[in-house]
Amino acid sequence: MKHIKTLYFGQQVQLFTVSKGLVDRLNKKMDEQITDKSFEDARESLSAKITSEYRVRDWLAEADKDRELVEAVSTTYNQSLYEPSFKLDAFHINDAWINDQREGEYQVMHRHSGLVEIGFTSVLFLKVPDFGKEYTNTAMPHNGRLTLAGNCGGQFSIKHHLIDPKVGDFYVFPYDLEHLVYPFRGPGVRRSMSVNFDMMARKAPAVVYKKDDSI
Repeated sequence: MKHIKTLYFGQQVQLFTVSKGLVDRLNKKMDEQITDKSFEDARESLSAKITSEYRVRDWLAEADKDRELVEAVSTTYNQSLYEPSFKLDAFHINDAWINDQREGEYQVMHRHSGLVEIGFTSVLFLKVPDFGKEYTNTAMPHNGRLTLAGNCGGQFSIKHHLIDPKVGDFYVFPYDLEHLVYPFRGPGVRRSMSVNFDMMARKAPAVVYKKDDSI
């Protein structure tokens, strides 16, 4: 018996680490808006059971002055398995918001979408508190963790991936990859930012097959 290769049918999730400068700028701007009450409330358009959600699309580019988020999404697309007859024409930020999750709050299982069907969403961790004592020790810790649920399954596969948040970690994944966040215990704030990127693809010209007469 000889193993030849592995065929991959699942979706890909890319993990990046952004600079401390970007994290600091995002936190500073958000804290300033909360203090002077100039923020835009995003709760009405989101599914989370979280009482403090803020839309940040209008000032995100100012904070991401080195275009770290844009570069990460471009890298994700280039490393993805996509239909080769379509070529990426452009992509743009459809929406962006920050969640300040507190004790007992949580995010339901959900997926994202934009103005087009194809795109990537993302999660950037900005503040990570102590998630408190687990209710039991019968499984690995889940308090405050993000869980990704891929569109695959069955024996000898792993559909769920549990993420332990770390400040500066930036996860990018397809719109239709479902995910949720567990509640935690304690007085801290779990702050994360999500950004939706619409991918604008177009049909590429057909490649004319030319027979090689030398064969």
